[in-house]
Amino acid sequence: MVNPPEAGPEVGEKKAIQSDKQLRRALNQWDIAFLVVGAMIGSGWLFGSLGAAATAGPAAILSWLIAGFLMIFIALAYAEIGGMLPKSGGIVRYPQYTHGGFASFIMGWAYFLSAVTVAPSEAIAAVTYMSSYLPQLMSNGLLTPLGTLVAAALVVFFFLLNWYGVHVMGKTNTAVGWWKLIIPSLTFILLMALAMHTVNYSGLAGGFIPYGWSEVFLAIPTTGIAYAYLGFRQGIDYSGEARKATDVVWGTILGYVIVMFIYVMLQVAFIGAVNWSAAKVSPGNWQALSSSVLSSGPFYEIMATSGVAILAGFAVILLIDAIISPSGTGWIYIGTTARTIYGMAADGHLPSAFLKLNRHKIPLWPTIAALVLGLLFLLPFPTWFAISSFITTTTVFTYIIGGPSLMTLRRTAPNANRPIKLPAASVIGAIATIAAFLIVYWSTFYYLWFAIALILAGLPLFYMYTMVNRYGASRTAGIVSGIIYWVVLIVATYYLIYLPFAAPTGWPASLPVTMLKLQPTHIVDFVSYVVVMIAMVVGFTLYVASTARDREIAMKHVKAGWWVVATIFSAFILSFLGSFSVFETPIIPFPWDTIIAALVALGLYLYGSYSGILTEDLVVALRELGGV
Repeated sequence: MVNPPEAGPEVGEKKAIQSDKQLRRALNQWDIAFLVVGAMIGSGWLFGSLGAAATAGPAAILSWLIAGFLMIFIALAYAEIGGMLPKSGGIVRYPQYTHGGFASFIMGWAYFLSAVTVAPSEAIAAVTYMSSYLPQLMSNGLLTPLGTLVAAALVVFFFLLNWYGVHVMGKTNTAVGWWKLIIPSLTFILLMALAMHTVNYSGLAGGFIPYGWSEVFLAIPTTGIAYAYLGFRQGIDYSGEARKATDVVWGTILGYVIVMFIYVMLQVAFIGAVNWSAAKVSPGNWQALSSSVLSSGPFYEIMATSGVAILAGFAVILLIDAIISPSGTGWIYIGTTARTIYGMAADGHLPSAFLKLNRHKIPLWPTIAALVLGLLFLLPFPTWFAISSFITTTTVFTYIIGGPSLMTLRRTAPNANRPIKLPAASVIGAIATIAAFLIVYWSTFYYLWFAIALILAGLPLFYMYTMVNRYGASRTAGIVSGIIYWVVLIVATYYLIYLPFAAPTGWPASLPVTMLKLQPTHIVDFVSYVVVMIAMVVGFTLYVASTARDREIAMKHVKAGWWVVATIFSAFILSFLGSFSVFETPIIPFPWDTIIAALVALGLYLYGSYSGILTEDLVVALRELGGV
């Protein structure tokens, strides 16, 4: 390792070591693989094929392939890091090891926002499928009070399964994982054997790519495709409870490859199995499928209305799976949320009480918090597609740090033990960063503005808690700055973003989005918002850091994290300018906007890689693992 690390007053990793040692290391390679399988095969397989087909037509097959190809580079980057640093809640702890407290707080907060919403989204998906035979659970595409109650009961069940220990949840999940592999596989095999309409692939109006290439990319973050692929991270988040580091690496890769194949084949089968007369939609009108009879249960309805006895019989099994698959993902993500909170406490962003374990050796208060927050998130996002798009945006944003973290660790800890050492790591890291940035960019301004507002809303907590307790900053300065920040953020977001952009497009009730005609006032409003927010983030962060007792260390961590702030605003500005904005005629048309976004992401990758630092947390972690 190079360069001496800082020696701050409060290194969260030192407190976390004792809790880390108490975690039960009970998961083998197949348990890790089935955590990945269980997390990836959830509601995504039930709804993703319909949403993708309605957006991109038959070319949705390409959307799955492109997303799978892009995401695998992100998974590879994290596989090396996860093998080197097998830590529970790892994805929120790695930024702390490589870029210090400022970057790790932003990334940890964003990851928390995404993780906490997955369990309720899976509960919503299960209830949506149940409404195929219990229509009183849904009304106009939204959960009824009874539907919300049933979804809440499922979230409580997810909590209880986690509460009694990782060995119980892990072994249960491995058993359910086999079901999750068999049922989707049988689904595409049966459909391809008994219900194919080959004309659907290219013989209808518009051909194979009826809505253009931009819709192929748009489908990736907004229809559940990227959401379905996000589950690879579970092997990393549970890595502190794996028996060996190699189990984390190979379990993650194995699970990802298996599920990618299944998802692509499901989309191929869905496209070919669409029966236009049974769906009561004119042939080739793919967009209308989202509001057809298929919307409540895509694969179930295709099979039930196929007129083929075998498929109609199998449709009953799909109704059972519609509860099992989302539930399996839901209980994994209750655990993921708990380990995210645990990881933030290990980073020093939350009180050390969140490191406490219950008698079953799982994080006590983080698991309880995951339950409470999961129940609350049933309320603001009553539809599966809305919540999955939000989750995709916030989660993939946190993956942007994977490439820079990979290269920073290669530089700061070149001799650390690595069960897997990637060839051409700099290239893989660059592609991983570009891939994550593009998926965030493609998620559209429609969802991105809200995700970024919530990510930025977390910074006052950094001022009030982390800066004060870890770096010795003035408590008064942190509290006053945080309160002023929140007030300005709320006012600016409401008047400069929500009223001129979000409200006229119908957010969050209407899909698809109503497009706007670009007016000079739109540019004034947006530029004003960006200037105000950048000034606040930079100004308050530097001000609170300047009051720190360990000012030099605080500034060092802040400096290492500026590239994350640059990433946030770069994605936001490009989203406003490009073809995924809310304007009828974008300022930068497709594909030039995506090319520019890729080049910006490459610049951010280089910036992030060279701004990484050697932190005391990394030194402590490596010593504890015997990796130095």
